[in-house]
Amino acid sequence: MVGNEKQTAIRMPEDLLVRIDALVEKMGDAPEFTAYSPTRSAVMRIALTRGVKSLEEEYGKKKR
Repeated sequence: MVGNEKQTAIRMPEDLLVRIDALVEKMGDAPEFTAYSPTRSAVMRIALTRGVKSLEEEYGKKKR
């Protein structure tokens, strides 16, 4: 994704951020983080990517 990333801002419920922060602590040994330590942003990107994939599987991919 590096090079084609665009920044966006969204409001999130505090309880969801607390859950994400808990995952940051637990994901230190995840294969995605062999080169660096997990951050809130990185965990959110993984969660969003997996969630979009799940929604695409449920609703089908739209062609652009």
